[in-house]
Amino acid sequence: MQQREYRGERGKRRVVASRSSALELEQFKRCLLHEHRSATVDSQVQPWLSRAADEAASIAWATPYPMLVLPVLLEERLKDARRRAELQQTIYERSQPIVALAA
Repeated sequence: MQQREYRGERGKRRVVASRSSALELEQFKRCLLHEHRSATVDSQVQPWLSRAADEAASIAWATPYPMLVLPVLLEERLKDARRRAELQQTIYERSQPIVALAA
């Protein structure tokens, strides 16, 4: 019976440590993202950056050292998100004459 209690406490400590690490990673992600957002003026890009940051944090969490991996992974994902947002904007602008003809 004592073994079960010990395992239960040990499991609780792991859950608490895991939650704490997850909160630290989330705060770190927000801090890094804030730095990148302040450099981006275009409000159309902001949702793309948020999704990229969430994706980077999810992938980083699956690694043994998420706090070390996150900055590099975030940089890579944000660069890709900006590229995709620019592509979407280009497509939107090019399609406006077609949409105007349809209306």
